[in-house]
Amino acid sequence: MASTEERAAIVRALQRLTASSRHLADAFAARQGLHPTDLEALLHVMQGETEGTPLTAGALGEALSLTSGSVTGVVDRLVAAGHVERRRDEDDRRRVLLFHAPDARAVAAEFFGPIGTLSDAVMDTFDDAELATVRRYLEAMTDAVTAALRD
Repeated sequence: MASTEERAAIVRALQRLTASSRHLADAFAARQGLHPTDLEALLHVMQGETEGTPLTAGALGEALSLTSGSVTGVVDRLVAAGHVERRRDEDDRRRVLLFHAPDARAVAAEFFGPIGTLSDAVMDTFDDAELATVRRYLEAMTDAVTAALRD
């Protein structure tokens, strides 16, 4: 088990990472004219698509803890800004799914690409077992924070 000092150092490092990530996200949102909630919504849309489970507006509203009216406003803004597309579900034409717009991918890649390069360089300094431990920790912390939010 890690020492008290090591645990405190990990918490401080996580706090610094969180603050830096927030500043980076805020800079991207400001550059794109997005509200922070819009950016969070866009990230959920991108993640759902990447995982092969595109979101409906209702699922996005649940993820963001927004009412249906509020999430409609968020989606409308993201569509108008060219970041998100609505598409009919091919299996159930009554459902509308949200996707990251192709042109917006280039904008995101231009902004976040250098961070991805830096991230790859950092990960290259860890072996697979270490990365698996880091991933397990981050996933467990995310689950813990999400549970705390629900409570």
